[in-house]
Amino acid sequence: MSSDPYRSRVNTLAIVTSAAFFGANLFIGLSIGVYWLSLSPADFVAQFFPQFSNFLYTIMPLFLLMPIGLILSARLDWQNAPARRNWVIALWLYLAVSLITIFYHMPLNVRLAAAIGSPLGDTLNFYKSIALVGPVTEENAATIRATWLLGHVPRILITLAIPVYVLRAMTKRQQGQA
Repeated sequence: MSSDPYRSRVNTLAIVTSAAFFGANLFIGLSIGVYWLSLSPADFVAQFFPQFSNFLYTIMPLFLLMPIGLILSARLDWQNAPARRNWVIALWLYLAVSLITIFYHMPLNVRLAAAIGSPLGDTLNFYKSIALVGPVTEENAATIRATWLLGHVPRILITLAIPVYVLRAMTKRQQGQA
């Protein structure tokens, strides 16, 4: 049986990382997204990848730590069916946002990196091969920007739901102990 301090730490990891990840996605979608919409398509292409690279250092640790908190917390509550159900939903939501990232946004990010001559564009050829769009040009830059931002909407909604289900799981566990 695990100790209460351990449970508190892994639950805290789950809630803090999932809520912070939601906040980061909301910031990217609303603040940075609105800024990108204010730019000409050519300026968007020029600025996207350097800006993306900067906030990646903040969002990636959250993205990588979140499943640790979710899995360890779910494991602790595995015998409590109502809590387990909510942890499993949170994990499925994490998987959904991961798949959107890997198969939708990463290919677009790599195309945008290649458009400014970043070596990342050549390094990650797999992503270019599965991208929904071809190379970024002046003619399609506005469409790619809109595609990227519209695809970010489900990420925001899913990342909002993850901490909600984390809190529900924690509440269900506490109700089961009463």
